[in-house]
Amino acid sequence: MSSPPKRLRKHSQNEFISLMISSKRLPSTSYNHITELNLSNLQLIKIDTFPFEYLPKLVSLDLSYNQLVSINIDWSKTRENFIEHLNVSHNKLETLLFLKDFKHLKQLNVTENFLRNTERFLSLHLCSTIEHLIDSNHDQIDDDQIKLDQWLQIIETKIDRLWALSYYDKYKQEIGNEKNHQMVKQILDDFHHAMIKIFEKQTHFSQMHLSPLANYLITNKISELCLSLPKIQTKKSLKTHLTEDFNDLMDVKTNFEPIKFLRCHQTNESDLTTISVRMSLFEPNTSQNILATCGGQKVCFIDCDTCEVSHLYEVSSLRSATTRKIKDKNSTINSEYFSCLCWIEITEGNEPLKVLAVGATNGHIYLLSHKWKIMFAHIELPSSSISCLIWDPSQPTTLVTGSYNTVRFLNIKPYLDRFRSFDRKQNKPATQFDYVESTLCENKISSTHVYHFDNGDDTVINITDLLFYPMSKDTNILLVGTTSGLFIIHDQTPKKLTFPKSMWTIGEYIESIRLINIQTRLIAINILGLDQIFCFDLEQSLPPSPQLHIILTLSNPYRQIATKMDVYVTTNENDNNNGSFECIIGSDHGSFFYHQIRMNAINNKKTKKATFDNKRYEITWPQVKTSTTTIITPSLLSANLNENYLCLTTSNNLICIYKRK
Repeated sequence: MSSPPKRLRKHSQNEFISLMISSKRLPSTSYNHITELNLSNLQLIKIDTFPFEYLPKLVSLDLSYNQLVSINIDWSKTRENFIEHLNVSHNKLETLLFLKDFKHLKQLNVTENFLRNTERFLSLHLCSTIEHLIDSNHDQIDDDQIKLDQWLQIIETKIDRLWALSYYDKYKQEIGNEKNHQMVKQILDDFHHAMIKIFEKQTHFSQMHLSPLANYLITNKISELCLSLPKIQTKKSLKTHLTEDFNDLMDVKTNFEPIKFLRCHQTNESDLTTISVRMSLFEPNTSQNILATCGGQKVCFIDCDTCEVSHLYEVSSLRSATTRKIKDKNSTINSEYFSCLCWIEITEGNEPLKVLAVGATNGHIYLLSHKWKIMFAHIELPSSSISCLIWDPSQPTTLVTGSYNTVRFLNIKPYLDRFRSFDRKQNKPATQFDYVESTLCENKISSTHVYHFDNGDDTVINITDLLFYPMSKDTNILLVGTTSGLFIIHDQTPKKLTFPKSMWTIGEYIESIRLINIQTRLIAINILGLDQIFCFDLEQSLPPSPQLHIILTLSNPYRQIATKMDVYVTTNENDNNNGSFECIIGSDHGSFFYHQIRMNAINNKKTKKATFDNKRYEITWPQVKTSTTTIITPSLLSANLNENYLCLTTSNNLICIYKRK
């Protein structure tokens, strides 16, 4: 007995389409085994309904080379379809809204249709399962994910804010009155038009009001906002999951006052306190107070002036963006957690471009642009867990990573060149991409230099922190903190800097390395399990006598959990050797030490040293009970300072923002 056919012969196809058009009932078992259906070149003009119910195993449908002007948006509504491959190329379609009920679609071919630019990239939002979008215009395909990211960013920030500030109160007031249906409709219509105007101000989204798919998605967004009425938070009452009087309980005796404690890295609203926010970092060399944080499966950008999360990235969305280019069957999203951050500055015209590099525990690195709200590069280092990242200012296209016992130098020039080209095109829409290197589609890149660290025995060494020190205009030394001491890379072989024998330490687990002053060559390190911070003169600590020349120690809370300290330096305009610096470091039990140190340089022909006036404050953190749970005193994992704010991150998903008084 022959097996049932999986494809229709040509005469069967014609029979099938004639039955479909005439709405005759099909035999219930005739097509049960069909997996592929070719209805191309049949001069079809429109499709109102499609009998997916009679094709339960259909996964590939070809409607190419017809005259299709429209496909009913509800053509598959009566029964779930399992289509994975759909070809509608060489037709006259103007919208892809008919894809709204496709939940399994992986490949879509839309070549040669009358689609507006918005239709294609919005189809990626309508069908998040799409992995391959085929079109003859390949340059446009490269832009689709970027445009979708911009669309989502506008939805998440400007649209939500517009609703909260201008329409929420009106809608809330009228929705309770059954007689005011017309007024409610008018409010929602006005909001819809206002959304369209916001989008159409963007270069890529002109004439969006003519897009059926865009209007459908906007209507869905409005419905979502209306349904979530009780949860709407205005700008003045940003949800932080803490009691209103929490900040008032803080015992603050320094130059900082708490302005907002918030949680934004949780996986879901029912589990707010199990995520550790590993690191925070202010955007450098800017008047904007943008803070980047990483922890769990999220990277957040926070505007400290408004205490709002201006944008966030999740592992699932980042990986879905990259898998449109590359499909990694062995990757496990649930095992990917963000662990470290690094800002990169590249030159482009008069305005430097800022890039945030984010490392993850499974060896993945993402390059993000806060300016354009996009992820533009994805790098994968096999068999790695990224613990720290640093950028080399003397070699702007080099990114250095620390993973396990290995330091790698990566050449990221192809990614940065393409990003420069994208930025030029955004600023001048008429500009064409002048960089078309395929490297962007390759997430595995080679290392220019690789260094392995060991003690010469069986002890395990892991890299904990990295710092470049400028020895001259063109020469940098890389300091490498490890779980077994401090190393430098100046030539081909890493060398260890030993501690003075008079200074006994329980271990040499370097938690963080910070540059204090270039003129006095001052570096600060903190060590796990030790109650002091060491400040040493790097130049006097270098080979041939590689021993730390320590000139200052600061009190340091004892810790069993590693934490990143931060140093902020202010210099005297008339004398770069004079100035002051602040040092913040946290503890296991919620308190942190705040040091203010004033440097007085004494220079003469024979000697060059610095004296210090040190003031120390310790701030305690009371345990606070909310209406639903008890806030357990957290461990502070990182600190970051700029001229206006202090940020602390914790082991229980808190981001604590302080403002200078």
